Amino acid sequence: MKHNIDKAIIVWRWEDAPDEYRNLSEHGGDEDYVAFIPLALEGHWIGWLEEGQSFGCCSVSEHRLRDGTVKIGAHA
Repeated sequence: MKHNIDKAIIVWRWEDAPDEYRNLSEHGGDEDYVAFIPLALEGHWIGWLEEGQSFGCCSVSEHRLRDGTVKIGAHA
């Protein structure tokens, strides 16, 4: 089966995320997850990536990049 990763959200545990994405964080050590949303999916509501959900129970920051958006979920 062939997968089109240009239309896939990629999620990492904080400690496994690429450094270039981790360096975007301003949460101060309370990070749990990092997600990359490609341009093809921008504009779609993705409820489980919203603040107050399990991805970021207390805070979710958003960082727009040239090729998509990085979201960082934190517990404080």
